[in-house]
Amino acid sequence: MRVRAAGLLAQLRLPPGLVAAATTGIALAVLIPVAVSSTPATIAVIFAMVLLLALIVLGFGHTSEFFVILGACLVPMSNLTPVDAVSFITVADASFAVGFALMLPDLMRRPLHLPSVFVLGVAGVLTVALFSSILSDQPLASLNILARLLVGAFGLSILIIWWNPDLRRVVILASAYVLGNVVSIGWALVKSEVSVEGRRVGLSEHPNVFGLTALLAVALVPFLVMQFPRSWRWIPPVAGVVCLYGVWSSGSRAALAALIAVAVIYPVLARSVMAGLALFAAFAAFLAFSVQLLGETSSSNALGRLLGAGSSSASDQARKLVLDEAIDRFLSSPLLGVGLADILAAHIIYVQIAAGVGVLGLAFYLVVLWATVSPVAMISPPINLLALPALAYVTVGFVTPVMWDRYIWTVMALALLAPRLAAAAAAPTAEESSAGLHRKSEVADASA
Repeated sequence: MRVRAAGLLAQLRLPPGLVAAATTGIALAVLIPVAVSSTPATIAVIFAMVLLLALIVLGFGHTSEFFVILGACLVPMSNLTPVDAVSFITVADASFAVGFALMLPDLMRRPLHLPSVFVLGVAGVLTVALFSSILSDQPLASLNILARLLVGAFGLSILIIWWNPDLRRVVILASAYVLGNVVSIGWALVKSEVSVEGRRVGLSEHPNVFGLTALLAVALVPFLVMQFPRSWRWIPPVAGVVCLYGVWSSGSRAALAALIAVAVIYPVLARSVMAGLALFAAFAAFLAFSVQLLGETSSSNALGRLLGAGSSSASDQARKLVLDEAIDRFLSSPLLGVGLADILAAHIIYVQIAAGVGVLGLAFYLVVLWATVSPVAMISPPINLLALPALAYVTVGFVTPVMWDRYIWTVMALALLAPRLAAAAAAPTAEESSAGLHRKSEVADASA
């Protein structure tokens, strides 16, 4: 289609600058009076202007990709909501919706190749959860949670897989996620906004979310370092240091503990002696400055709370109570669970799933997680590093309640893309090898 190839400019045959200026002027003249009436209207106007300019400058096809990438950048900023009354819908959701809606006509012409293990797990979870919800005491509330899991976790992952971005676009998508975290952390520093306990929140809705998204961004850095051009390879580590500060200042013990676990595993996954030496050097530096670091710990940073400072003791007691309650609910119906309503109080996703959909649903959910984490061990570096965030989430799942949030599954979907990207990267090598064998056979035939 001509519009996709060259954008609307090719159809209008007008200078791009003139068209962009005219469109912007019309948008400002018509829409600004509406925008000043409310915040949602203002956000709608900004989206409309960005959409128009993107269509003009980028063309239809690239505009859809732009909004998906913009969504990946905005998704760590989970407190940016266009309508306060519907707080679970974020600006990132709107960006994803615009991007995939524009992409839908093209997606409908593409085959959808989902990992078979992932499909098995998702189908099993949804089937068991549907029966559990219908049989539960709160069927509507349970179905509401199931819908969020379907849309925010599985649905977003399927759309990204259906999009089927190449390696360059995956690098851009991962970079956008890291950039979104850097912006959120920068906002936290500039505004100096903290929670009641003095923990930084950034543009997320909770310090633990702030720490979790920073953790997932840090886990993307090793992959980005391997993919960036050599002259720009310093950028991901710098962004990683900023995100490390996000983990520290969030006060999230779960994020810090998962970060340590992934850091220990990373040299094995990367199959790199240098990575092992770097980890050893970091550990030695911690020991050298341990007195200063431990002396500066407080109730507001992750290390201080991990060591028991601040509200950590009270938080542990409260979590134990809700965990015991979730276990009791599981024991009351261990096979199918008691439905997904009110299961998020337990701060362990595996206990939450077991209580909600029983051991059968938990088994299928573990299959889903295995499909996202398995590329770590089954694919060679550097593509396998895309699964590091998935490994981080599986680890932090022992101390976190979040399951369907888009800031998690945006990066989990990248791990599901890893096998296809690895196969695409190996394809030229295979073709060259077969061509080499063909040339050898020709030489042999000639000499004969």
